[in-house]
Amino acid sequence: MRSQVAKIWHTAGGLSLLEHALRAAEAATSSRPIVVVADLDDHLLANLAERVDLVHQADPRGTAAALAEARPGLVGEKVALVLPGDMPLLSPGSLQSLVRTIGERGVGAAVLTATVSDARGYGRIVRSVDGGLAGIVEDADEPWDGTPAEVNLGAYAFAIDGLWDALDQLTPDNAQGELYLSWLPERVRGGAVTVAVADLDEAIQVNDRVQLAQAEAALQGRTQRRLMLAGVTITDPSATWIDCDVEVGQDTVIAPGTVIRGRSRIGSACLIGPFAELEEVEVGNGCRIGRSHLSGCKLADGVDVGPFNRVRPESVLGRKSHLGTFTEVVRSRVGEGSQIPHLSYVGDAEVGSDVNYGAGSITANWDGQVKHRTVIGDGARLGSGTILVAPVEVGESAYSGAGSVITGDVPAGSLAVSRARQRNVLGWVARRRGKTGEEVQK
Repeated sequence: MRSQVAKIWHTAGGLSLLEHALRAAEAATSSRPIVVVADLDDHLLANLAERVDLVHQADPRGTAAALAEARPGLVGEKVALVLPGDMPLLSPGSLQSLVRTIGERGVGAAVLTATVSDARGYGRIVRSVDGGLAGIVEDADEPWDGTPAEVNLGAYAFAIDGLWDALDQLTPDNAQGELYLSWLPERVRGGAVTVAVADLDEAIQVNDRVQLAQAEAALQGRTQRRLMLAGVTITDPSATWIDCDVEVGQDTVIAPGTVIRGRSRIGSACLIGPFAELEEVEVGNGCRIGRSHLSGCKLADGVDVGPFNRVRPESVLGRKSHLGTFTEVVRSRVGEGSQIPHLSYVGDAEVGSDVNYGAGSITANWDGQVKHRTVIGDGARLGSGTILVAPVEVGESAYSGAGSVITGDVPAGSLAVSRARQRNVLGWVARRRGKTGEEVQK
């Protein structure tokens, strides 16, 4: 991967490669997954210790040696499902077929395969005269000849009975000096069969950034197809980016250039985009979101967010509230029907319902050390260019004059004006420049 980040932590479809593998395994079986890793780092422990059994392979001697490390955790099991952590499109259905085949066919192993046009990097299936599985040849030992080939996808089901005896027979007599998992099927008691995937996208493996992009494209197609078949309009799928965990309601339209990430939830009959960016958001029904960036926030039904706004985490926009353009909201609640038209900042604030937040107004929420809150009561009207120096409270139906700097609480129903009286100094420009008034006018 040419990266400082371990391959399993690279992401596709908004999830790590390892997360894709774990979800497929969890959906295909009822057992707690065992994850065998060469580097038992703090990141793994912090994120997976409660979910999986982590096994440290101190001496990485190949994939079969990794399986051997998991042996204590497989005591009492009848079948072991083994899959790689770098194939994010493997489906639970294919993995269940592997497990089911062990019982139905009474064999010792089932191998997941696909026929691909580019077999570089894959182990290739070798067939016997009668069409059975004779073995698997690794690319490192016998380079691919350039023709379409049936390949091993690295996912297996093994009958535990006889597995360990077969594993003990393996030797590192190969180009990489490793114990190959792919050499086990031909050695297990009961023989081995293959199971072909129905969807060739499942064969995408990730060993470099090119393949990572291929996996991303395939996952995008899978996610967008799911949403469109559920009643979502995606006007240009090729120009839209939606993570795997995103949910969108019926009759919502997603316009080109839109990016929706994380576990975002979007209601029905919304219009999203063009060029909107949403991350970990909850959006109600009937909302409109233009070319804006929303992250970690919640929108009630009927909210309208125009272009070039930013709504940051811990913010809630109430029903039928409105953001015009060039406005930022962070750690704030905006009440039902309130309007924040443009060029404003709302930080650490409680904005009531039916508030008109005049253009260019801001909450001055930080005193250099601590951030303070501002409270604006229902029905208040802020004149353009109002600066609210927190902590401060504006009462219900109160007004502020345009250009005011509000440093104290404003009682309900009052008008607050805090600005110097305008003074015009006649002839000032001419005197400053050392010229007569007539010369200035010319």
